[in-house]
Amino acid sequence: MRELDKAFKIKKEEFLDYIRDIKRKSIWDIYTISNVTLISNPYITDFPKNFFLNKKSSKYFIKSLFKFYIKQFYLFNSYLISFFLYKIYYKKRNLDFKNSTLIDIFFLIDNINRDGEFRENYFRGLYPYLNNYIFLPRLYGANRNPFKLIEFFKIISKDSRSFLFEFELLKFRDFIKIVKLITLYPFKTLRLYRDNDIFNSSLIADIEKQQFEAFSRYILGKNTAKLDGVKKIFSWSEFQTIERSFNYGVRKMDSNIKIYASQLYLNYETYLNSYIDDIDFDMLSSPHFVLVNGKYYLKERKKVKYRVGVSFRYAEIFKFKREKEGNATLLLGSYILDDTKYMLFMVSKFKNVLFKSHPAVNIAYFKGIKDNIKIVDSNIYELFYRANLVISTASGTAVEAVSCELSVIIIASRDNLTSNPLVDYGRGEIWDIAFNRDEIDSIYNSLIEYRNKNRDKIVKIAKWYRDNFFIEPKRENIIRAFDLGD
Repeated sequence: MRELDKAFKIKKEEFLDYIRDIKRKSIWDIYTISNVTLISNPYITDFPKNFFLNKKSSKYFIKSLFKFYIKQFYLFNSYLISFFLYKIYYKKRNLDFKNSTLIDIFFLIDNINRDGEFRENYFRGLYPYLNNYIFLPRLYGANRNPFKLIEFFKIISKDSRSFLFEFELLKFRDFIKIVKLITLYPFKTLRLYRDNDIFNSSLIADIEKQQFEAFSRYILGKNTAKLDGVKKIFSWSEFQTIERSFNYGVRKMDSNIKIYASQLYLNYETYLNSYIDDIDFDMLSSPHFVLVNGKYYLKERKKVKYRVGVSFRYAEIFKFKREKEGNATLLLGSYILDDTKYMLFMVSKFKNVLFKSHPAVNIAYFKGIKDNIKIVDSNIYELFYRANLVISTASGTAVEAVSCELSVIIIASRDNLTSNPLVDYGRGEIWDIAFNRDEIDSIYNSLIEYRNKNRDKIVKIAKWYRDNFFIEPKRENIIRAFDLGD
């Protein structure tokens, strides 16, 4: 949507100031902290899009309220079942919390059950430098079918590493608190009403979109703060509900635990929820430190401390050497299915096309792929050697591709803000954006022609992206980022 893209660039700072002002004037409690509209994830709420396009939603409070309660109490029942399955199937070990660090990350239940083991990829490279660390799992993929946890708990029980599940800390009164939080949330939302129909209509529409974890993770945060001996929490963070509620629970208890929000991924300007402001620190929903994947992502804050982290997941980029040009066009899918399907449609006339689906998306979703497209599952850097141009949508791998001297075309979203991880530098030279099918051929030809005639400039742009968006995971960088020298 070209109109939306243009409006976003013009009104972005106005939007962020508007959200800050509402937070500043609101009651600072869990209901405000976890409010879907204020968090402004453009993949969950339509408020950012509606704000930029000056458009109202059309939802009714009673309808949204009804859907909210149906969803939340279904998930509450799943949570109860998960609690009992934990008690039955997990073989608990005694944990030593003295001078310990908690690793707060997602555990992908389906992947662990499929592989028969737990493989940690979020902070790989960090663990040799930690003395006493304990995993604090976020169980992803079992809330609608908790019985997947039977196999999961059997697998984790055999793992020699230390795990602290939130169920271990739960008391009967905590379940009562969660029910109370669920019951009150829709009505507490109405306190945020403003003299703005676009915001108010989004508030109502977003009630039904609230996550159950807004309440369970808040309780977990409070319980975690009571643990004697925990010094730090390294938390994978996109600053969504699941992180804000947990941070608030920990910090509300006046805990001495320091929270390090690890944003060690390739971010998007339109991923509005990931921005962490000083007002969030005052509200107790923020971490103490924010570790980012490269110096480009650093932000000036007075209270929240931004610093460069390390690029654990992108270590191969520092070894990649491009010796010759490939000749294939590489398609990189995202976790947004509709955008990926649209991308496949856009290149139906291209030749010598390779398609790699997002690792969290089953390839079976993409039926009827044209004969000109070959499905591949190789390592992304192996595929970079075979390609000279990458076409992507809502994928951080576009930055990896540019940093490895490949040209890139970003396919704009048809109905939402476009998740483009690239910035203006190099646009029209090493990368560009296509808003419709008619543009993609001319952009393709233009980028290929430019790279053939301006090889030195392509290398220069690639180096700029590598220097600004990545930090090599060397020993000294790891120790500095995570304060492991003290």
